[in-house]
Amino acid sequence: VYRIKFNESYAEMNRGSNEWKTVLGGVLFFLGVTGLILIWQKRYMYGPVPHTFSDEWLSMQTKRMLDMRINPVEGISSQWDFEKNEWKK
Repeated sequence: VYRIKFNESYAEMNRGSNEWKTVLGGVLFFLGVTGLILIWQKRYMYGPVPHTFSDEWLSMQTKRMLDMRINPVEGISSQWDFEKNEWKK
């Protein structure tokens, strides 16, 4: 008589499903595809790193900024001791 009025019991109605496995699989699949796209872009789309990122260029740029006394109040020139020719401690 109970099954005629209700399709499932309370315990059957509240049991968990395996849908989380499908959702987790889909999320991991798309993360993997995104990772492969990023690897492909890094390898085939982006060029070499510009020469302005080399340590030599950055040191020359810093020296020039100090020579020009760029931002002497709170910037890079405020951290340089011009008398001792070294960074302030």
